[in-house]
Amino acid sequence: MTEPARETSPRPPPSLAIRLRHWRNRQIASPRFRRLMSRLPIARWIANRKANQLFRLTAGFIHSQILGSCVRLGLFDLLAEGGRTTDALAEACQLDPGRMLLLLEQAERLGLIRRMAADFWMLDDAGAVVAGDPGLAAMIRHHDMLYRDLGQLDDLLRGGAPEDIHGTELARFWAYARGGAVAGLGAAAVAPYSSLMRLSQAMIADCVLGAHDFGRHRCLLDIGGGDGAFLVAAATAYPALELRLFDLPAVAARAEEHLAAHGLAQRSRVHGGDFGQAPIPDDADCVTLIRILCDHDDGPARRILRNLYRSLQPGTQLVVAEAMAGPSEGARLAASYFSLYFLAMGSGRCRTGSEIQDLLSEAGFRSPRIVPTSSPLLATLIVATR
Repeated sequence: MTEPARETSPRPPPSLAIRLRHWRNRQIASPRFRRLMSRLPIARWIANRKANQLFRLTAGFIHSQILGSCVRLGLFDLLAEGGRTTDALAEACQLDPGRMLLLLEQAERLGLIRRMAADFWMLDDAGAVVAGDPGLAAMIRHHDMLYRDLGQLDDLLRGGAPEDIHGTELARFWAYARGGAVAGLGAAAVAPYSSLMRLSQAMIADCVLGAHDFGRHRCLLDIGGGDGAFLVAAATAYPALELRLFDLPAVAARAEEHLAAHGLAQRSRVHGGDFGQAPIPDDADCVTLIRILCDHDDGPARRILRNLYRSLQPGTQLVVAEAMAGPSEGARLAASYFSLYFLAMGSGRCRTGSEIQDLLSEAGFRSPRIVPTSSPLLATLIVATR
């Protein structure tokens, strides 16, 4: 029999906090201790709360599938027009009425819809949010791909070499994540992810625009700006702001059409290239990186920032906006989600604010400071100066 590997370096003596945590864990793991706690009213309340939290984790996949089915069947869109009966919804969704009722009852238990009368259903708060946000609904549909990639997470964690991970659906979907000559990607390769990013941009745009005053700037350049959804939002909020966008050539062509469709052709200029190495236009006094650094590992992220520093004029303000790991509930939720999403994607990671500050300082940017937003679940800002 092979002996287990022994530790080669001695562990430091455990601190008091470690000893207390070990004692606590042993108690909680003991069925006898849990039975004792169930007899005490206050302890029973705490134990039930902890049990419910654990069950939410256990049942999380089922809950996500209920939400996904509601979106795919168009249930929230149907109820956005007003309340409906089970039979009416069953006919519209092409489901057996009994199965329709089964889904409706579970969606009610998750706070997505509400039974207003014996057989009359309307949206609850969470369902109303999904119904009113096409980007959120698109992301929920997109998660079908993520769930398939994470179906055997332990295998993905053992992936090893990047080329093994690049076999995932997410890596194929996010074409630039595969590396190589990204500037040569064609329209067919960039269309799926560009459309998804445009649809999902509304909430993060509101979050960023609410945290930073772009009215103090003359010209805004959005790096990796996709179809230009953020620039459209910024242009609406700040009518005097000149607009610039830089992205891969095939994406830039889509952005030009999108900005023109919103009547912004005269206010905007679009440039195509690889923002990790191509010269960046230097006529803007504010540059944004929205959900860009998080998509890249440290090496490519450093190249992007160094290229920006080389290209931009002194005094240009850089605004980094993305979900960041941190102590708040929203930041913790974002980090646990994006850390596994980027693993399946084969590129990027969810960094802390201080890690991004270090990357900015290393590239030469001055005085990087963290700016909180209304929703750390969506984004936190870091503002620095060239």
